[in-house]
Amino acid sequence: MSSTPTQRGFTLRGFTLVEVLVATVVVAIGLLGVLTAFSMASRVTAVAQNDTVLSFLAQQRLAEIQLLGREHLPIGTAEGNFSPEFPDYLWRLTVHSPNVLNVQRVDLVISAPEAGRRRETRFSTAIF
Repeated sequence: MSSTPTQRGFTLRGFTLVEVLVATVVVAIGLLGVLTAFSMASRVTAVAQNDTVLSFLAQQRLAEIQLLGREHLPIGTAEGNFSPEFPDYLWRLTVHSPNVLNVQRVDLVISAPEAGRRRETRFSTAIF
């Protein structure tokens, strides 16, 4: 802050234009950092929420498969979605033939929207 003497002996106090410009630049840089942090936090939160939904839907679908039992589980591939709650989340289930130990492998792929594209997550289990 600078002071300037006047003709009557009073001093005018105030900020110079340079001081105001420097303060404005400092505030702008600080706000830019805060906005970047909020943006990154928002993206990370969306990904974490998507991962949580994916895990829940996979557990739900695999539990349905276990409840169905081997004898009612057709060998081959089936597809669908998780309507009405999550119609954008698609699933693809592949049931393999039993191996020599009579163990059946089941592969589940869940496709979910994420950042304007689709992300696939794979799960596998074995049925004895």
